[in-house]
Amino acid sequence: MFRKTLVSAVLVTLISIPVVFFLNPLINNPVFYIGIVFLACLAAAALAQLGTQPAKKRTSSSRGRAGKHGSNPGSAGNRGNRSNSNAARELGNVKWFNASKGFGFITRDSGDDVFVHFRSIRGEGHRVLRDGQRVEFSVSQGDKGLQADDVAAVQD
Repeated sequence: MFRKTLVSAVLVTLISIPVVFFLNPLINNPVFYIGIVFLACLAAAALAQLGTQPAKKRTSSSRGRAGKHGSNPGSAGNRGNRSNSNAARELGNVKWFNASKGFGFITRDSGDDVFVHFRSIRGEGHRVLRDGQRVEFSVSQGDKGLQADDVAAVQD
């Protein structure tokens, strides 16, 4: 995003130098030209930055990938309604989870193992699961097989 802003600012600067020079041939002060070009460059950077801003900021109640977070950093906390909350929820235990790699497996109560990625865990910050932890989740078909979605710790 920064590169797009920088390129836009440089292009406007390069285009504005001859325009400013030819529109004001009576002014022989180079500081004036530099100031005008600098202002044009700032305007271009501001406009380019506006183009890279998201349409609206997401909050913790928004849905989607940015809205999968709850209020407990580093844990699988509680969360309100989600887009896939209508899917059948299952229970299982964390078979293993590699926190540094951000993935692991959950053993379903039926005995099958399901892949889990840290993005599918409810919570904010560094989302991890503990080996043996009891969890609730929904299952979907991923690129390489079944995967757990909307994973939440079951409170004992």
